[in-house]
Order: sequence, then structure tokens, then C-alpha cells
Amino acid sequence: MISDRKFIPPGKKTIIFTLLPVTALLLVLYGMSLRKDKHTFPVNIPCRGSMIVEAQYDHQRAKMVTSLYFSFLDNRKILVSLSGTAYLYNEEGKLVTRKTLLRNIYYDYVQESKVTDTYSMTSRQINIDSIDNMDWGISSLLMINSFFLTGHTDTMVLKKYDDNTMLIESNQSSFALCVFKKSF
Repeated sequence: MISDRKFIPPGKKTIIFTLLPVTALLLVLYGMSLRKDKHTFPVNIPCRGSMIVEAQYDHQRAKMVTSLYFSFLDNRKILVSLSGTAYLYNEEGKLVTRKTLLRNIYYDYVQESKVTDTYSMTSRQINIDSIDNMDWGISSLLMINSFFLTGHTDTMVLKKYDDNTMLIESNQSSFALCVFKKSF
């Protein structure tokens, strides 16, 4: 009987059987490195969120509705872009002032604690658009200091809950839920 099978020479069998486990090991290590990168924080993907702030001090009541863009940049820098509207009301609840917010804040950050995800963020540059007319008075009612004072440091907690969301908190309360865009 003659078989149509082609036999692999013994020398090539040794090479093939040696390369198969090595290749499998490399694929497993590569998969583990991808999984580790997937969960690293801070992330390289920007997130977007909405922020609503309501404040009441003595006879003043203020509200701000804002869209937020948050991105970790290179070299321990963060960009926060804010756009929205702020409202100031009198004691009777009538609108007194309406202000527009449109600015980019560039931060330098230091991670204070990995356990609590706490960061010290210092605003190094604030670019205010020409239509942004938020004055100091209403800004101090509604925003954290580093949103309107260059060189001010705020401590924030940046908690990444899953691959798609991050909660941004000050030491008083949370103020934004940021959603990461899925990449396909």
C-alpha cells in the first residue's frame, strides 16, 4: 500500500513542536498585557459629562448647567473644557443675571494616593473665550477655585468605575460623571 500522506521530516517536527508552545506563551503574555493596559488609570481616552451645580448663600441662589470635557494629556497634564450657562436669582426666585461659560483649563497634576484615587490639580493656564462673561462673584458661588483662578490647587478624587465611566469629586461632593467614548 502506498499512502498519499506526506510525512514531516524528524528535524522539522522538533522545530514545529518547539515553536508551538513558545508561540502560545507569547500570545498569552500579549493578552495579559492588553488586559493590564485596559485597566490602567489615568486613561488616555477623554471623557465627556454634564455638571449641574446649585448653590445658595444668604439671599443669593445660583445655578450652573455645564458640559464638561476631561482629558489626561502627556507629562502629568489634564485638560478640562467647560461650556454652559450660569443663572443668579434673587430672594423671590426671579432671574437677576445670566452668564455664559466657555473656557479651557490646563492642569498639572500629582497623584496623592492610588488607594483613594486622589489627585492634586493645579490650574496652570485658563483660556477664556470672548463670549465667556462669568465674573468673579458668580464664579466664586458656583465653581471650584481652579476653574477661574490660575495657579490655584484643588484636590480631586477621580474614580474610574468601569471602562466607560469616571466620577469626579471634590472634597465636598461629587460634581461630574464622565463617560468615555468607546473605540471600535
